[in-house]
Amino acid sequence: MSAFARAISFLGSFASFALLAAACHRGSTPEPNRGPDSPGPARDDEPKTASLPSSTARAPGSSAVGDPSSPPPDLTAAGLVRRDGARRIPIPWTGSLQNPCWSPDGRELVITRFLEGYNKGLSLVARVAVADGTPIAWEKATAQDVNLPGSCWNKALGRIAFSSDVAEHDEIYLADPRTSQRTQVTRRKHAEAREPSISPDGRFIVFESHAVGSEANGSLWRVGTDGRGLVRLTDGRGNDRQPNWSPAGDRILFQSNRRGNFDIYTIDPNGRSLENVTQSPAEDTDAAWSPDGTHIVYSSDEGSLEHANLFVIARRADQTGQTSGGKRTRVTHSRGYDGAPSWSPDGRFIAFESSEGDPEAAGAGTAIYVIAAPKLP
Repeated sequence: MSAFARAISFLGSFASFALLAAACHRGSTPEPNRGPDSPGPARDDEPKTASLPSSTARAPGSSAVGDPSSPPPDLTAAGLVRRDGARRIPIPWTGSLQNPCWSPDGRELVITRFLEGYNKGLSLVARVAVADGTPIAWEKATAQDVNLPGSCWNKALGRIAFSSDVAEHDEIYLADPRTSQRTQVTRRKHAEAREPSISPDGRFIVFESHAVGSEANGSLWRVGTDGRGLVRLTDGRGNDRQPNWSPAGDRILFQSNRRGNFDIYTIDPNGRSLENVTQSPAEDTDAAWSPDGTHIVYSSDEGSLEHANLFVIARRADQTGQTSGGKRTRVTHSRGYDGAPSWSPDGRFIAFESSEGDPEAAGAGTAIYVIAAPKLP
């Protein structure tokens, strides 16, 4: 990930893809709707494009996600489907597209678009349609604005959380998806704030913090969405990063290398009751919850993979009541990199960023894909 961010497959029949792609009324290489209510492709010199009236608005004649009444487009011929069934969302933008985060209704994704490559250059936070990649709302990139994959768009609060270095260094902001109006939450002189996740009730934000200019010794902090009540949750002995609030609000997951390699951990909202979920010699990162809170999806090079792929692990309690990770299930099978996953609100799909090789290689970057979530016990 950048200085402040780490930063559809359908395993059944082809007909099941219609459940996601039915909303698309375009062909295999869709062009953005040129109608009065939808913006065209973003230009770097474009100051601002108006949002659609709401997150549920869509082009005239298109169907809602999950409506099987329209036939799906033939994306296979366009080279948008991988062998493991993952399908690329055809977002008509250049640059590196990263960090997908679902809208509460499952129709849209919030993504980060880096203009110069993976975690390189200026970046902006944008909204796109899941069904066909149509851009919905974005602003001109004037800083590095980055959202967290997972729980960045909060239904209770009606806001999207992200970090931005538009001022002196990275701080946390909230944006209204209807108006794009932003509000600064954190204001600290000697520390950066990144990777914000909003609690399900909309009252708090948990985020990753580092000394200004540093990538080491990350710690987790909690603050009210009004900017009050700042509390430190972890001590930064390791490098604690990318917190994500559980759907029930009772746990916060994060990645940490406090025991050498990166594993997935959880704590309660007060920073207590530490649990090591993955307990693996691999590098496990970029974790997000299933909507029912029973499973965690994450990126890992487990099995000596050259590039990380996606895995799902159960979070379960043993006979003594201690909670740890259960059986792992590999979700993607790619020779390239798959990371930054986010589980759809209905539990059916996982969105993620992907590249054919090293995303940091010259000109590589990532695109946004969606794959069917594995069946859970």
